[in-house]
Amino acid sequence: MPSPKPLSESSESSIESIEIAKIRMDGGTQPRSKLYEEVVADYAEDMKQGATFPPVVIYYDGKDYWLADGFHRVRAKEAIDEKEISAEVFPGELRDAVLHSVGANAAHGLRRTNADKRRAVNRLVRDREWKKWSDREIGRRCGVSGKFVGTVRRELSATYSQIDSDGLDEIDPNTRMAIRGGTTFEMDTTNIRNRPQSEEGKIPKRKRTKKKTATPKIAETQPGKVNKGDVWKLGKSHYLFCGDPPSMKFQKLLPPEIGVFLVFLESRDQWPPAIPENAMNALSFYTSHGEDFHLETLRAITENCLSGTTDANDPVVMINLIDPSLFILIDELECPCYCAEPDPLRCSDALIAWSVTNQPFKKL
Repeated sequence: MPSPKPLSESSESSIESIEIAKIRMDGGTQPRSKLYEEVVADYAEDMKQGATFPPVVIYYDGKDYWLADGFHRVRAKEAIDEKEISAEVFPGELRDAVLHSVGANAAHGLRRTNADKRRAVNRLVRDREWKKWSDREIGRRCGVSGKFVGTVRRELSATYSQIDSDGLDEIDPNTRMAIRGGTTFEMDTTNIRNRPQSEEGKIPKRKRTKKKTATPKIAETQPGKVNKGDVWKLGKSHYLFCGDPPSMKFQKLLPPEIGVFLVFLESRDQWPPAIPENAMNALSFYTSHGEDFHLETLRAITENCLSGTTDANDPVVMINLIDPSLFILIDELECPCYCAEPDPLRCSDALIAWSVTNQPFKKL
């Protein structure tokens, strides 16, 4: 069955043989939550037997060939040492490829899982432009129901906002409810350790306030005291080590392959001096502004980096937790995270931020 036509404005295309080495697959256009090696192996075997597969779908912006549909087919071609693949090439940019990818496989190819559908919807409802579309329109683009889109949108919104006990009053979406010492208070996660920006653009230390209305639902587990050398597990796949990155205790946690290596340097000569050899991508960030840096900007930089270089389940290693709420961001992108943060207070703030997700966390 031929690939579905793209939902972008352009409909002109041509069938070409494209060198696989020129195809970009790192732009966040992978529509599935993961690639299935057994499917790649089956496709590869069929290809060796002479089977004909539909062309993959590519968008060409004059410089880069962005793969929008056909990741398993490309990997299968690579597995049998083929250098080229047949492709239906549309003129368009990366965003055109992304918009096509979210609806890919809705009516053909390997049946999509719920995780695949959720990944596609997440991609649109978290985009500054596409999130403004109606649930029905996003559902049409992703090949799912508008009801499903509404469910995903509400789940994402719940991460950034809290509803009081009668379900009517919405708090600032950047506010979380946290509990410490038996006291419930609101915590502004725009900058975990500071209050919202002042008129001068600086970020003074945050102010805690007791909740005056009914206490909203919060995580049942309360963060414990964090000490140097502790290892905490957040959710099913995240690890927070309170200590220095070179520690063997942290090194033993690390996966054999790193999708993205994030380093938030606090000095110009801080470890590590080089990117680990098993890291596929890396982002190193340093600012002389220290506590006055606007973490919302850093969060956007980090999100763009992760969205453009990782697929679901790609491990992320993070050195220094300059923004404790980054665990929430990385979890939304469905990537496991391994973090080393020497400051026990920052680690404690990370556990408080994580507690609003109502996912478990425990000291190992």
